[in-house]
Amino acid sequence: MRITSAIENFVSRQRLGFLATVCPDGTPNVSPKGLTFVLDQNHLVIGEVRSPRSVSNLRLNPVAEVNVVDVVSRKGYRFKGSCTILESGPEFERLLEFLRAKGATSEIHSIIVMTVETLGEVVSPVYDSNVSEEKVRREWKKRLDQQNEDLLS
Repeated sequence: MRITSAIENFVSRQRLGFLATVCPDGTPNVSPKGLTFVLDQNHLVIGEVRSPRSVSNLRLNPVAEVNVVDVVSRKGYRFKGSCTILESGPEFERLLEFLRAKGATSEIHSIIVMTVETLGEVVSPVYDSNVSEEKVRREWKKRLDQQNEDLLS
């Protein structure tokens, strides 16, 4: 399955992906990545701002999974594949420009390029009861609004 324009638009709207790598001891490491974008039909690009553990894990074992999920609809996508880390050079500069054009303003230490080998949907079990996406969105938006109110009070 290739990354379609609909999936690219979804990822672009969300921006936040969760990158799962494997630590040297075999345990998982999950790290949020606020600069997650689709480069083309086969690649994701992630601007690495503050994730030295993820980068060191990928240097030892270059496979990873990225989940990008809309927390309101409780749907998203799972990307699995092999990763390359860029820290300098013409390709790094080209992709840094790409990330800047997407709105990235943080200092980017390295760029992770994932060659997507498998792609699948992430869908909450809430949909197993034939509830509509509109209802799910309404209920989860209400929850998020309440959390925000609680934080402000």
